[in-house]
Amino acid sequence: MRALVFDLKLPRYALAKTLGARVPGLYHGPGTCFELRDGWPSPEPPTSDFATLAPVLAGICGTDLAAIFLKSSPALSAYASLPAVFGHEVLARVVTPPAGSALREGDRVVVDPFLSCGVRGISACARCATGDYASCERAGTGPRKGMMIGACAELPGGFAERMVAHAFQLFAVPDSIPSARAVLTEPLAVSVHAVLRHPPRDGERVLVIGGGIIALGAVWALRELFPSAHVTLLSLEAYQADAAKSLGAHRTVCPDREDVVLTLARETGATVLRPVIGRPFLAGGYDRVIDCIGSQRSLDDALRVTRAGGTVVLLGGAGEIPSLDWSFIWSKELTIAGSLAYGWVDHGTPVARTRTFAVTLELLASTRYPVESLLTHRFPMERYADALAANLDRRGARSIKTVLEPNPEADR
Repeated sequence: MRALVFDLKLPRYALAKTLGARVPGLYHGPGTCFELRDGWPSPEPPTSDFATLAPVLAGICGTDLAAIFLKSSPALSAYASLPAVFGHEVLARVVTPPAGSALREGDRVVVDPFLSCGVRGISACARCATGDYASCERAGTGPRKGMMIGACAELPGGFAERMVAHAFQLFAVPDSIPSARAVLTEPLAVSVHAVLRHPPRDGERVLVIGGGIIALGAVWALRELFPSAHVTLLSLEAYQADAAKSLGAHRTVCPDREDVVLTLARETGATVLRPVIGRPFLAGGYDRVIDCIGSQRSLDDALRVTRAGGTVVLLGGAGEIPSLDWSFIWSKELTIAGSLAYGWVDHGTPVARTRTFAVTLELLASTRYPVESLLTHRFPMERYADALAANLDRRGARSIKTVLEPNPEADR
C-alpha cells in the first residue's frame, strides 16, 4: 500500500538539522525522514477485536509538523516507536469490523488514536484505570510501544490506504454529520476535554490564545458548553479572528504595534502595572486563560494578563521555554494546569462519566455554529508537500485545518 512514513535515521536527521533552514527539501521527500512510500506492508489486525479501516480523510496536526521539521521536544521520542505511518486525526470507512461489534462494513468511524492498556492487550496501569489513558504509563515501554496510533510502528496511522484500530478506539459517525465536520472530531475533542476538565464559572472572562484549530475549538467548546462565560480570542491574523466570531466569540484581539497587555487591559478594565524593567502586567485581568500555542511569548502573555487567583490552562504543545518569568505564578497565586488530549469526563444532566469523543460527536451533531468551515484545505495524499506548505504559510494560505485524502473514493 501507499503510506507516508516517518523514519528517523541519524544521517538524514543530522543533514536536515544542519542545512534544512536553507534547503527545506531535506525535511520531506525521497531520501528524507518523511516520505511517501509505495509497497509499504498493509497492516493486519493483531487480534479479533481490531478493525481494518480505509482512511477517508486524515488531518495534519501541529505535532506531525513538529516531528517532520524536527522541532519536537527530544523527550517525546521516548513515547514513540519507528518507523511510523503518521496521521492520528482520522475519519475512515470500516473494511473489516471488530469481532462482536455493532459496526458493519462501510460504516463511517472516527478514531480515538491514543493507546490505552486495553488496546495494548494488558491490564490497566494507574492512569488507564482512572480513565486518563492519553497519559498511559506503558506508552514508552509497550507492548505496542507508542503514545498513539501514528506514533507506533505496529499500528500505522491514517496517512495510508489501510490502518487498523481497536474496537475501543472506534466511534460511529451519525449520518447527520458531514465528513468535513466529522474529520474535525479529534482536534475538537482536545479542546472539549480541556474545557470540561477546567470549566469556567458563570460569568467568567476567558481568554483563548491562538488561531489554530485547537484555539478555535476552545472558543466553540466554551460557547456550546458554558454559554455564560465571556470569551475573547487573541490571535495573530484577522482571518482567524473572523473564524472565532463565527463560532461565537464575544471579542477578538489581533495585536498591532502596541503591547498586547495594554490592549487586554482595556478589554478587561484592569490596571496596568509597569515594572522598572520589562513588560507591563495586569492587576486584574482574565479569570481563566487557555494558551493554545505554548510558546515563550504566549505563556508570558498568559501569566501577565491572568488575574490573581486565576487559572492558566496549557493546551498548546509547550516544550523547552527559555527566559520565562515564573514569578507571576507565586505572586498572583495562579493555578497552572496542563491538558493532554481526551479520555473520560463528567458531563450531562444528570452528570455521568462518558468519553470526550462521544461528547464531541454529540456537539457536532447539534451545533448551530459552522465548525466545518475550519477545514480549509484538502489534498490527495500524493500532494502532501503542498499540504505541508499550506500549514507553514498559514497567513498566505489562510489555512486552519488541512487534511489528506488517502482513499478519495471512500467518501462517496
